[in-house]
Amino acid sequence: MSQPNSAKRPLTVLQKSTKKKVIVRLKNEVEYRGKMDNVDSYMNLIMTDAEEIQDGKTIANYGRVIVRGNNVLFIKLENEL
Repeated sequence: MSQPNSAKRPLTVLQKSTKKKVIVRLKNEVEYRGKMDNVDSYMNLIMTDAEEIQDGKTIANYGRVIVRGNNVLFIKLENEL
């Protein structure tokens, strides 16, 4: 069964976007911005140069952040920022 070219699998798009900047919003409304170093099949993320964002302003800087996939509300890729 073939899919049209416009259909994209979200996990595949994420895996191809490693080493790019992303914004990750969690279900508890916390946002992180940084470089996505790795993502697995559960959408667990490892981010570097991460900063916590609140109301568009940086409130904390972190070297590395590990985000559990089931806490993620959405991930916004660099080319969409």
